[in-house]
Amino acid sequence: MNTTPNIDQLLEGVLISLGTDVLPYVSNPKAAATVQMMQSILQGVRQVLPVVDQRLAEEHNAMLHVIAEITALLGGCDEVAAERIRERAAMIGAEPELPIPLPREVVADAHRAVGNALTATMIDLDELQRAGVAAADDGLAVLRAHVGPRVVRDTHTILVGNALLGRG
Repeated sequence: MNTTPNIDQLLEGVLISLGTDVLPYVSNPKAAATVQMMQSILQGVRQVLPVVDQRLAEEHNAMLHVIAEITALLGGCDEVAAERIRERAAMIGAEPELPIPLPREVVADAHRAVGNALTATMIDLDELQRAGVAAADDGLAVLRAHVGPRVVRDTHTILVGNALLGRG
């Protein structure tokens, strides 16, 4: 529950596995070239990941400003196309700017800290439950209600076909 490998680390594991567990056993040159191309694509994804969310938010906010600026420039124009632009700007311009995302490391560190706190809480609730404290049952029920859906969500996210991705 508290291991939070980031996407880069997961992709790195796939790259390593392709290089050590798959490529040495591929005898067809075309298949070997395909595996190497897959590694190249995955490496490219790794390089884009750290900035993609920030870039999307920045671009979203910049596009809002562009639409507003164009609308202001067409202020006195009474053409039908200008009216469509104003209508579009009124609808889109009502959207707030997106906050620039926090760096993933900050989010992962905070998530890990709270996850560790939940683990310690679960241990304490178990101790309280064994001591006969009735409220510990309710506390564990709350914890299970949180963890259960997370496990299901994470399992569904990692499914590939009808199997889980992994080694071993």
